[in-house]
Amino acid sequence: MFNIPQRYTYVEEEKIGVAVSHVLKGVILLMGIWSAYRHDWQWAVGCFFAFLLAMSPLFIERSYHISLPWIVELLIVLAFSFHVWGGVLHLYSFAFYDKIAHFSVSAIVAFLGLTVVYLLDVYWKGLHMDIVMVGFFIAIFTMAMGTIWEMGEFASDQIFSHGVPVAQISLHDTMTDLIADSMAGIIIGVAGAMAIRRGELKEMIRPLGREVEKITNRSFLQAKERAMESLKKAIEKKEVDEKAIPIIKKLNGIDEFFTTSSCSGRIVILEIPSLGNKVGAKFLGKWEDNIALDDIKNALGKAREGEIWMLAQPPIFHVSASDLDAAYRLIKVAKQSGFKNSSIRAIGKRVAVEISSTEEMDVPLGIDGKLLCDEKYLSLLVSLANEIMERAKNKLSILEKNLSTEF
Repeated sequence: MFNIPQRYTYVEEEKIGVAVSHVLKGVILLMGIWSAYRHDWQWAVGCFFAFLLAMSPLFIERSYHISLPWIVELLIVLAFSFHVWGGVLHLYSFAFYDKIAHFSVSAIVAFLGLTVVYLLDVYWKGLHMDIVMVGFFIAIFTMAMGTIWEMGEFASDQIFSHGVPVAQISLHDTMTDLIADSMAGIIIGVAGAMAIRRGELKEMIRPLGREVEKITNRSFLQAKERAMESLKKAIEKKEVDEKAIPIIKKLNGIDEFFTTSSCSGRIVILEIPSLGNKVGAKFLGKWEDNIALDDIKNALGKAREGEIWMLAQPPIFHVSASDLDAAYRLIKVAKQSGFKNSSIRAIGKRVAVEISSTEEMDVPLGIDGKLLCDEKYLSLLVSLANEIMERAKNKLSILEKNLSTEF
């Protein structure tokens, strides 16, 4: 005996499922043509409308490049087939077919709704539902869809039968239909909640989950592409800190990240109109390496009006991450590399991460061109600023190494 590989079995199942789906679509179309030939316009319109909806997975695939699993497509076609068969072949005249159709179609609708809600809960940050709420929502959602179905039957009778009951023959019929819909919704809601808890639903719709991941990552990849184009131009114009480029390349070489701004650390002499007023700030001196006392003196000679500050700033990188998991991994690596002030700065379409260190110095030196400290104190500040820059170099080296190791 030969063991058939699992993958081969799945491929065969997919081929059969797709073939059955196509056959059912063809049957719906033929029934629509047959109904039109017999001047049964109610079911002719119903069949053509059902056929268009049954083709929706194909439209979605071609328009959005999303490949729905064959089982989802088959369930959609089956839902419409039950209804079409009942009307065109007069199966609704058989005892309990109407209730079986309502229960079966509602169960399919409930499962599809469960799938959508679960995918939104997992992949969309705007929705968070606990398991009990998911089950409750599916039950209510299915009841609502059953109500819409009954409203459609009522409208059909009014339009095509001039008010003569055909689809809705009695109040008893309507209520038992709704009960069948509700039972299906409750069963799928409870079973779905249990499947989520056990992890069975995740495994069942894993192929669809991968397609959703493609959608969510598509906007991220487009944003990354735009950012890389801007970065390339900035590097060509020498607007990017050269010491930051190795880290930038490492981060942008990882699929889950792209950088939006960067600095390898710098020492600054700044003149500002008033405390916190950065709009009118003026750089008197800016260095991305160690400095000497004379550098500070030359910069201070340019001061005229406003507060004079000396800043020693650590390296800082702003990074967009594709998701929270990637962001947390990056923060972990950054902190292990000595960038203890790293954190998530914003969560939206993308996760914004800031990689930064704690060593920083902001010191007031004077005001309106007058220095309020002596040369000995300036020498101390120069020494401290240079130490911050040296630590920055070491941490950047460690970060570059750790990024290569961890990603």
